[in-house]
Order: sequence, then structure tokens, then C-alpha cells
Amino acid sequence: MFKHFKTIGMIGGIAPASTVDYYQRIISRFQERTGKRDLPSLIINSINMNHMMDLITNDQLDELVDYLSEEIFVLEKAGAKVIFLASNTPHIVYQPLVKRVKTKMVSIVDSTIAYAQDKGYTRLGLFGTISTMEGDFFQQGFEAAGMEIITPMPDERKYIHKVYMEELARGRYMPETKSRLLAIANRMYMEGQIDSLILGGTELPLILKSSDMEDIELLNTTKIHVERILDAAIG
Repeated sequence: MFKHFKTIGMIGGIAPASTVDYYQRIISRFQERTGKRDLPSLIINSINMNHMMDLITNDQLDELVDYLSEEIFVLEKAGAKVIFLASNTPHIVYQPLVKRVKTKMVSIVDSTIAYAQDKGYTRLGLFGTISTMEGDFFQQGFEAAGMEIITPMPDERKYIHKVYMEELARGRYMPETKSRLLAIANRMYMEGQIDSLILGGTELPLILKSSDMEDIELLNTTKIHVERILDAAIG
């Protein structure tokens, strides 16, 4: 029944905790969608997050494309037919990567855009790393689809990035950090800025849950991404 299932390739390690989350979600949703206890064919290439972030911080985006494309080639050589980046941040160079890589890639940004359109959202908040919040790869895609991306204030963006890299990416989830993140989200909502909030970092859903805010949806980009990845692999 599943002889046409395409082997999935994951660029992981960016960060390790979210890589585990992706792995578990792909297996769980594959079994739910197929109604069987079979396990999907999945190859993980866990790369050096610190090197990736250094390239982004130093605005060495050409070098980042070189680095990620070489790591993607490892997955291609291993037989992956559907490939994805298990992180929002490296999607800053997604378009150049698509042009260089032969294998089908599934974008977390495009997946989230499609989901938000289906939900009818128009003004979406965005949490993530500085590169994600202040870059244009989320903003341009959403604007082209008729939606607006709203980011927190500059000092809030710095705080979110700091705790993201120093705590969340290292698997630390502090109650006081959660409270501060929710306070920022609630301020944006109460001021009428947003009708939903994108958790634009794959570690964010590990500290912020859908039940944490009653009035707006927290868009778990990992969960959304996994569905589109399986669409491509099962289809």
C-alpha cells in the first residue's frame, strides 16, 4: 500500500530538541494518517547549529547556502526524496537552496502561509530568532498572500532572541521565560495588533502551548510543517 512512499530527509540539529520533536511527530502522524503501525523511511543529517548561526550573524549568506546545500547533498546521496530544514531560521536562504538542490524541498514558511490562509488570519504576530523576526522571508511571503506580519518591539525582539539561543536551543524551559513570552504576546493581542501568533522557531512550541492563550491561536510551525512534509512523502 505504501510502496510509493518517498524517503524523507531531515536537516536537523538546529536545534537538537526540535529535531527530536520533528522525528516523533513524523512517526506519529504517519501512523495516524495511514492507520498502520509501520514506520516511515526517515534519514536525519544533524548539522552544526553554532556554525550555521555564526554564518547568519556575520551575514555570510552565500557561505550559508554552500554549507546547507552540501549537507542536503548528503541526504540526497543517502536516498532522500523529500527534504526539509527542521528550523525556521535557515529559511532565510531557502530560495537559493531550492535553485541549487535537485530533490523536492518542503518549506516551513510556505506551509505556514497555506495554513494561515485556510484559517482566514490577516494580522499575524511572529516570534523567533532575530534573523526570523527582522528578516524578510516570512514578511514577503505573507504579504504576497495578502496577510501582514507583526513583530514585537525592538527590546522584546532582543529578549526573545536571547532566551531562544541561550535557553530554548539548549533544551532549557524556564517558567519565568514562559511568563515573559506570554506577556509580550498578550500585549500585542490586547493592543489589537494581531489575530494570531506564529511560533516561528521550532523550539518555541516546546515552551508555549496552544492552551496557554485562550483568545488567539499559537501557530506551531513544526506541527504545520510535518503535515506538508507527509503530504509530499505519502502523496
